[in-house]
Amino acid sequence: MRYEQDAAQRATVLRHLSQSLAGAVSLFEKQEGVKLATFPDFKKARARYLEIQALIFTITDKAEEAPNRGVPADLRGWLIRMRLRSITSFTRMSLAFFRDPPELLIHALGAYDILEAEHESLQSLLNDFDMMLMEAALDDKTSMELDKVRTQMEEIVSLLVKHLKGAPAALRTFE
Repeated sequence: MRYEQDAAQRATVLRHLSQSLAGAVSLFEKQEGVKLATFPDFKKARARYLEIQALIFTITDKAEEAPNRGVPADLRGWLIRMRLRSITSFTRMSLAFFRDPPELLIHALGAYDILEAEHESLQSLLNDFDMMLMEAALDDKTSMELDKVRTQMEEIVSLLVKHLKGAPAALRTFE
């Protein structure tokens, strides 16, 4: 009996987490059209994106703790699709931001470090994106849409490289 209660409780927790994730991804997608005017706005969007990713990893961990105990068979595929949707939205927000970034972001002291960190983060995201595309079973229409997202990610990386070339050199400490 205790075993059945634990299984039911885990299934309820997974269901609530999944509903939270679906709502968070949907809300994030709705915010895609809002222009990010400042770097703090961009950081907030990135923080929301990272919260979604953390929720996805939490659900994955909870599902692995209780295999075959009320966990839907297609949960892994659904989580990958949620992750791809959030990446798509974040990519579009990032592209709009880095196509026309605030001058202060590009020319201020310390800008090089910020841009370099963003470059590394987006390059890593691009590599993860490729791995997810191979894992996900996608139809042709979705694959074509995600190919556009990949192209946008590559554009962001190249924009960051361009911005890095024009940014003031990284600050150094004297010894």
